Amino acid sequence: MLRFKLHILLFFALFSPLFLSAGNLPKKVSETGVSFELAKLRKAELKDLHYLLEFKIPSNKDSVITGEENIFFYRQGASDVLIDFKANASQVKGVLVNGKKIAYRFDNEHIVLPSASLKKGINRIHISFIAGNQSLNRNKDYLYTLLVPERARTVFPCFDQPDLKARFTLKLEMPAQWHSVSNTYAANEKTIGGRKIVLYEETKLLPTYLFSFVAGKFEKRSYTREGRCVNAYYRETDSAKVAQLDTIFSEVFLSIRWLEKYTDIPYPFPKYDLIILPGFQFGGMEHAGAILYNDKRILLNEHSTPDEELGRMELIAHETAHMWFGDMVTMKWFNDVWTKEVFANYLAAKIVEQQFPDINHKLNFLKAYQIYALAEDRTDGTHAIQQQLDNLQDAGLLYGNIIYDKAPVMMRKLEQQMGPEAFRSGLQKYLKKYAFSNATWDDLIGILDKENPLVNLKQFSEVWVKQKGLPEITATTDSNSLIISQHDPIGRNLYWKQKFSVGLVYDKSIKVVEVNLQSHSVRIPLNTVPDYIIPNYDGMGYGRFIVDSASTLYQLHNWMFLKEDVTRQSVLMNIYENFLRHQISAESCSSSLLQGLTSEKNALVASSNCSYLSSVCMEMNGTPRLLVERQIWNISQNHPITSCRQQLLRSLINLATDSIVVDSLYRLWKDKNNHLLNEDDYTTFAYQLALRKPLQYKEILTTQRSRITDPDRQREFDYISRGCTPDEQEQKNLFFSLLNKENRIVEPWTQKLLTLLNHPLREPFSNAYLTPGLEILQEIQRTGDIFFPKGWVVSLLSGHRSIDARNQVVRFLENHPDYPLFLKNKILQAAFVLYNL
Repeated sequence: MLRFKLHILLFFALFSPLFLSAGNLPKKVSETGVSFELAKLRKAELKDLHYLLEFKIPSNKDSVITGEENIFFYRQGASDVLIDFKANASQVKGVLVNGKKIAYRFDNEHIVLPSASLKKGINRIHISFIAGNQSLNRNKDYLYTLLVPERARTVFPCFDQPDLKARFTLKLEMPAQWHSVSNTYAANEKTIGGRKIVLYEETKLLPTYLFSFVAGKFEKRSYTREGRCVNAYYRETDSAKVAQLDTIFSEVFLSIRWLEKYTDIPYPFPKYDLIILPGFQFGGMEHAGAILYNDKRILLNEHSTPDEELGRMELIAHETAHMWFGDMVTMKWFNDVWTKEVFANYLAAKIVEQQFPDINHKLNFLKAYQIYALAEDRTDGTHAIQQQLDNLQDAGLLYGNIIYDKAPVMMRKLEQQMGPEAFRSGLQKYLKKYAFSNATWDDLIGILDKENPLVNLKQFSEVWVKQKGLPEITATTDSNSLIISQHDPIGRNLYWKQKFSVGLVYDKSIKVVEVNLQSHSVRIPLNTVPDYIIPNYDGMGYGRFIVDSASTLYQLHNWMFLKEDVTRQSVLMNIYENFLRHQISAESCSSSLLQGLTSEKNALVASSNCSYLSSVCMEMNGTPRLLVERQIWNISQNHPITSCRQQLLRSLINLATDSIVVDSLYRLWKDKNNHLLNEDDYTTFAYQLALRKPLQYKEILTTQRSRITDPDRQREFDYISRGCTPDEQEQKNLFFSLLNKENRIVEPWTQKLLTLLNHPLREPFSNAYLTPGLEILQEIQRTGDIFFPKGWVVSLLSGHRSIDARNQVVRFLENHPDYPLFLKNKILQAAFVLYNL
């Protein structure tokens, strides 16, 4: 492969500067976005890419950021060349091709370079431009790029597809007091007249979505171990939170060491920096060498729960695993984006075992992944793990619980089918073969197939990966057999290969039977017919587990007495699924959960119980609900597990309708003397109490704001707390203001505000927001980041429980029969409770 080796002086020398649709290209190639056809064409005709980029960042965030770039590539085709730039035509200030001005066109978010202006071999394209703001995340004194999945084209002109990897050389000019971070180390830095200029070293081969820079006012801390230095950049002012950096650094080093050993490949990039950002849209983002983290996910509040500590470690391990899976080896097209996420999550689960050896990790896997997989897979909006993608402008809609949570469940099944050593050997060969290149899922399956030829991985992959939905698994007995059958509820006659165990209850003993379900059914001989059946006893199965009514009642009344933690967790999941299927009433389910919670000794099982109890209580009304709320309050005061008391209080403030409970929570908030609660908790209490005590809402909000000292958290509070106003006209104005994109810049804050406006206490008045909130969803997708469409629609719908709300969703979809499938799925996922009324 030809590689350009350019002297740094050439970089500076090159930055020195007409419009006339893409004449010789089919319509599908030149359409808006980045079509699959365009990506194929460019991959065939272009190679050896190198970007030289310069950005000038003003101190005023409302002033434009100007840019200059040189793009080098080797051309081996004859088509017009389309450079992606999702901006206004006026933002392109000049284009030179091989040093000459040309008559380019700007069509459908592309700068079109006529074939006649290009040559075979090496070409140099110089473009002067005004950077687009959509993915620059500009704040008063800092900014950061977030370019996944195809948002690089919103910032600078580029070939924005994952299989055109390139080397990047970046130059930044910014206010002198700012720090900056990018994928590589700074090669040169100088300050001239109040401005700082930083030139960064050339990157290794990266796709455009992993190119990154951050600039602004940050503090910096470094940590060196075993010859490797890791830097953290942060804005946090709470010294107790900053002190957690020692733990964070340790978890980073643990993750790197584990992955180097498991993959047999050294850390593949020159450096590892982490940047902790307030209001960051994701938990983390795996930019090679410069990983972004959400401040609340990484810097935990005091009295953090086991779930939160596990979650932080899982997040760090996840983003670190991406350095091998996603960054070093990248999917060819975003239909396989899940391949990088599945390995990041699945290997993170393995890494966490090293840091938390006392945790039951089979139990944690159920809690961390399987529960969330079921939450989406049970809805009408479910989809296959691998989805068809025609245009990268829709790639953000592929993300969700199916790729983050069901895919690791699938991967555990795959490793179970192959054996762990064959699985690991196959992954090592895959990484070494495709290092700093691109691969597909089928490429990996081809390698894994050779590691264990006795297993038909293609059939496994076809069902688990390429088809949507989950099986219904029935356990029955006849006179001498246990019969395990699986049914495809969508009617495709599929079967999901998997192994799990079943508990057979005989009087006071339980016999555990292993099930190897490799077809539609399996029959296991029995000497004696059991009294009851406990399906998925070890939690290794996936699907809806169906047993007779007597066995269902046995689980409901006896789950809390089962010895194994994993079994109690698995049975809890079965009970909740039966509640959702209306096989168990809310009153019976809540009674069982409350009974079990009082005696539960495992913090993770107790956490799941609390979550399920909260969900069930939300579906209750009248006196039964008030009684459950009071029992939750009582348990929150004396449960022996600290994290359980915390979680119950956090749930209760969102649930409380009983005046006695509300007053108790108010006193707790006002006195601020509960050592289990932190600043975020008290802030949430303030929002919820302001809704429940409208005559005191100003006093509550004023008091809470005076308790907040960090300026970034003050900005967050000022934005969100507006949703607590009892004035209905102000509420309405606030909602409609969110339909303008400039009012929803910080997306996590927007979601919290929207949730308050659609709080259950505000129904039916808030029903007026539903149709316009759905109508704007396509724009939300175009202008927001990848998780925002789902976050928006969940915030819009989750507080509603009325038939009118359900009917509005149904009518919206009926009135839009051609609504984009990916977005329709997001609506159906979020509307599950409404459809389940």
